[in-house]
Amino acid sequence: MGLEHAVAGVMLAGLVLYVLGGGADFGGGVWDLLASGERKARQRDVIEKAIGPVWEANHVWFIFVFVLLFAAFPPAFAEVTTALFGPLTLYAIGLVLRGSAFVFRHYEESEEKRHRFGAIFSAASIACPFLLGEMGALLVRDAPLAADLFDPFVVASGVFTLSLVAALAATYLTLEADDDALRDDFRKRAMVSLVVAGAASFVALGTALSRARALAHAAGEGTAIVASLLGGLAIALLWRRRFVAARAVVAGLAATVVVGWGLAKGDVLVPPATTLAAAKAHAPTLRVLLASCGVGALVLFPSLFLLFRVFAPIRERGEAPGGPSVRAETER
Repeated sequence: MGLEHAVAGVMLAGLVLYVLGGGADFGGGVWDLLASGERKARQRDVIEKAIGPVWEANHVWFIFVFVLLFAAFPPAFAEVTTALFGPLTLYAIGLVLRGSAFVFRHYEESEEKRHRFGAIFSAASIACPFLLGEMGALLVRDAPLAADLFDPFVVASGVFTLSLVAALAATYLTLEADDDALRDDFRKRAMVSLVVAGAASFVALGTALSRARALAHAAGEGTAIVASLLGGLAIALLWRRRFVAARAVVAGLAATVVVGWGLAKGDVLVPPATTLAAAKAHAPTLRVLLASCGVGALVLFPSLFLLFRVFAPIRERGEAPGGPSVRAETER
């Protein structure tokens, strides 16, 4: 292992954290759109209160990974941003529209405009993880990197990613709901989305046999088996209403998928032939980056812990996102 592998490992860890945090935020937008029944308004209220105080922090991980790619592997960064300019631009626009609509909806008094902002928030919440899954699939295909967004393997990977983050969000929300009826609503949604994710994963792996042989091989070596076992265990725990354990298992499932994707890529950073060694920056640059990540972690993780700790009582009282009570708590 060289310095480039250490940096790639840090990037992969950042992607895991992004999926666990930002992915759950995207999933919240999915369920905001699909809120239904007599508790529709309360379902949306739970979602807003759950993600309101911390959604901005969750999406910092995407910037972290992107900056590391730029600094540590400049040629690969150039290839990715050139070949995937279209989906990356759509993804960035979706992130901006999603966050803006989420905040504007909270403060808007007109019911009609609130619905419009809600529609933008939900549409972007669906489009972004779908695009993320598609770009991930493009980065493990055997073909040269290109924005072939309608390739069956790429589309199946997008559907899988979307259903996975929906399952993640619904499972998290079972612990955010304040009564059994709401908790059961999200419990059912989590189980359904896990089944959909499982079906989409089989389609993606089936098409990967001819389009992404390294991914199919890595899945065959155990990633798919571990993910299937975790998915089944998560459904069983949700069925028995073991919500704390279910949250841990679904988070483990999402992490397994991301790590399995990274292992399938191996040393090939950008297909078909741009390797970590070929694209790496000079050794002093990699050393500084790794040292900076180490020092930054000493500040970042305690800060994130404090962030969640500060906003926990606000979320429990049902106040979000960024209203007067939030500002008062922050100032205190």
